Amino acid sequence: MFVNQSKLPHLLLPEHYSSQSQHEVELETMFRPQWHWVGSLHDAPDDGDFFTRELFGVPILVRNHQGAYHCFLNVCPHRHSTLSNERCGSSPTLKCQYHGWEFNVDGSSGRIPDAKNFRPMSGGPECLKKFSVSVHGPLIFVSLHQSCPPLTDQFKPFATVTEEFSGDRWAHAETWHYDFPANWKVVAENTVESYHLESVHTDSFRFEPEDEIEHEIHDGGTIMRATIHASPNAMRFSRWVTSQLHPDCSPRYRMYHLFPHLFLMRADAMLQAMVLMPTSPITCRATVSVFVLRREQETAWSKWLTRFWGRIKTSAVKKILAEDASLYPGIQMGMEHSPFKGCVSAREELVHALQNHVAEKCGLQAGRDVLPEDCRREMSS
Repeated sequence: MFVNQSKLPHLLLPEHYSSQSQHEVELETMFRPQWHWVGSLHDAPDDGDFFTRELFGVPILVRNHQGAYHCFLNVCPHRHSTLSNERCGSSPTLKCQYHGWEFNVDGSSGRIPDAKNFRPMSGGPECLKKFSVSVHGPLIFVSLHQSCPPLTDQFKPFATVTEEFSGDRWAHAETWHYDFPANWKVVAENTVESYHLESVHTDSFRFEPEDEIEHEIHDGGTIMRATIHASPNAMRFSRWVTSQLHPDCSPRYRMYHLFPHLFLMRADAMLQAMVLMPTSPITCRATVSVFVLRREQETAWSKWLTRFWGRIKTSAVKKILAEDASLYPGIQMGMEHSPFKGCVSAREELVHALQNHVAEKCGLQAGRDVLPEDCRREMSS
């Protein structure tokens, strides 16, 4: 069931949810050095396909080269133009939109129009800057820091969510974005706790009794497992759909939180991914994608069923997230005016684990000082 059996201290102070200095420390110590989910296999499925993004103001371009994914700074070393302004596209070569310089898969310069007028060329400065890429399941991750540990190290306790099926088994249903008027930790803490379900998601998302909920706390994140409450008819229909796509899929809800900002949710034949990016001390952006399993041997019928199940799952997820979103302005306002220290129940212990991670990464030792001795030993083990 739960790791802790008694209430826990609220390790972060209300000002940590609106402070500009805290926001900057979090960006430098927790976010910029991190791996970031930037897209999915469906964004660039074929050789030559690419997509562009921004990470903390840094423009990047991710390209599919013969089935392998490569990420470059989206800046040409010639005259500093972005290589492409398109959100996504496809081209036989990696070429700058401005003067047509072409680049090889390792980022080195290839064909240069009118190259004779650039002689002599020493090489080095004419190469693109590359960033590290890692693919897990249908998700593509990028790190802007070469010293960032391999993503496989961080994924170890959570590997089952991405290794259970190959990436091409997941069909993309929909991706969308939210801009929330709340600190990213407000959204993250709400996502990992089930205490609010009975009062907020009365008819959309409920778990079976408390003793059915399981928690795991790891250095790199947390895991929640639970049984979703549903009517007998809904359960029968879900089991039937799952049997058509992959008979051995577990109906049990599993939520994987990889610190600080990635959330992966699994239930039956669905995978939901959400990433939170701070946009200011009191705002954040969430990107959400829903994927549904394809049948191993697809037919016209199974393809239709995958699309149909994707629409149902997407609609359900959007309803749940909208109900949560209605709370965030009030939580943020409360944070900015609260004189209280706050407290955390055993059922909310994954909130405590996230706060402990933030406190350690940001050097907020005051939070550690109020930990009970037994909790301090547990978190350090």
